[in-house]
Amino acid sequence: MNSVENTSSPKNGVSNHHPWPFVWLTGLILAWAVDFLFWNQRVGLSFPIWVALAIAGLLFTAFREKQRLPLASYGLALLSLALSITPFLRSEPFSAVFCSLGALTLLGLLAATLVHGHWVHYRIGDFLLAGLRLLAATLVRAGQELVRKPDLASRPKKGTFWEEFRQRGLPILRGLILAIPILAVLGTLLAAADPVFARLLKNLLSAFNIERLPEYLFRLTYILIFTYGFTGVLLSAIHPEPPEERPNPHQPWMMRFLGATETWIILGSVVLLFGVFVVLQIRYLFGGQANINETGFTYSEYARRGFFELVWVAVLSLGLYTGLSTVTVRKSRSQELAFTILTVVLLSLVLVILASALQRLVLYENAYGFTRLRTYTHLFIPWLGLLLVATLVLQATGQRGRLGLAILIFLTGFSLTFTIVNVDALIARLNLQRARAGQELDAAHLLTLSNDALPVLVTAYQDPSLPAADRDRIGAVLTCRKLQPAYSADWRSTRLSEMRASRLLSSLDLTPYQVKNLDSSPFVVLGAEEFHCFQEILDE
Repeated sequence: MNSVENTSSPKNGVSNHHPWPFVWLTGLILAWAVDFLFWNQRVGLSFPIWVALAIAGLLFTAFREKQRLPLASYGLALLSLALSITPFLRSEPFSAVFCSLGALTLLGLLAATLVHGHWVHYRIGDFLLAGLRLLAATLVRAGQELVRKPDLASRPKKGTFWEEFRQRGLPILRGLILAIPILAVLGTLLAAADPVFARLLKNLLSAFNIERLPEYLFRLTYILIFTYGFTGVLLSAIHPEPPEERPNPHQPWMMRFLGATETWIILGSVVLLFGVFVVLQIRYLFGGQANINETGFTYSEYARRGFFELVWVAVLSLGLYTGLSTVTVRKSRSQELAFTILTVVLLSLVLVILASALQRLVLYENAYGFTRLRTYTHLFIPWLGLLLVATLVLQATGQRGRLGLAILIFLTGFSLTFTIVNVDALIARLNLQRARAGQELDAAHLLTLSNDALPVLVTAYQDPSLPAADRDRIGAVLTCRKLQPAYSADWRSTRLSEMRASRLLSSLDLTPYQVKNLDSSPFVVLGAEEFHCFQEILDE
């Protein structure tokens, strides 16, 4: 089936019983979990726990409403949960932040398409529209449910818990909310008038740690705000209003307005520019040392420049194709064929440019070693190449409406790469391989890596085949790392790499390395050298 039938919903996706009490309770639990897991805590184990709670809240609410969910929704849930594990596994900042954003994005897409799973048919515009709908649900859906008058069929039966709460509990709750500020004002005035009463009031309030009252009020405020937003998302997820029809990927998602002539000029000029550049790449960069010497550059000087710029050229070219394919009017079969030919040529040239960027990057890494930024780019280029190939195939086969799904797969796959690949450990391992091959070891850069790299450094320190000078530099790095104060985090901020690093450092004997302090800046004495424990390295 293209969409999910709601066995408990008659018309317009509205169920025959009012779900809001349970949904509000679920929203409150998720909001309280935000406060409990993240207040004054680093992100770590807390993040996958909260994402799992949010997914469970969505699924359980749907099951309670007797919604049959498509397999596509379960796939999104698993992918979001997989990405959410990264902040627990890794201390390296980009991996943790990028995967966290990816997990939240997939979680939002799950909430927006929970009951129908239409995201597999979405065009680019449909993804944007789903995000706007989710934002609108966060802001207004819960408020609509509060002011909506339920019909007789949706009203809870007498004697049920929610009916008793509505008749008796809500008046009490409203009375308490109104009484608290009145008591606060009058109590303050009475305390100012009578010192004995003031002492009694102070002793009474001390039991509630009144000094932290502003903090408690702030936390209560954002818990209530999050409750409102999460409730709106849950309500919109199980009963989208209006119900969404499955989009047709072959239909344009916005009005086309740019003429074919203008598009041919744009594409033709860019193809000509890229063609000249690619010819130079084939002759010089791919042609070898002899051809490069004709230009007055050495091979290394020519190759180690511009790989970041070339990656940006590839990204912008993909954006250019996406924009032109969306807004260009193609009235005839010949115009469609001409557009396809030009874009296939364009994307093919971009693939050659991307290959040039990768070759330049490899040469740069071989000459100067590996850093985070170079490694990010190295991991990004293959995924971008796959996306370009997919775009080329979709255009050639007339399936360009699937480009939105291809971009989602690309972003998800690139994010999962950082869950699977330990970036800092990879950097340390590759730089140590260069040292074993006779290249200089940049120990200062190794010191800037996170605890993710520590197992690799410890293994290298214990490796007798490593040159003695490099082994001493690694020993200095480990000594400096051991001087850093241990982060006394509770279980919510636990990170697996920090647990492993603490265990490894405590097992090492680093007494041969003498530590001194100069102006409160510790350094390790390495013969006639001083290895400072606090260094800033430019990552490029």
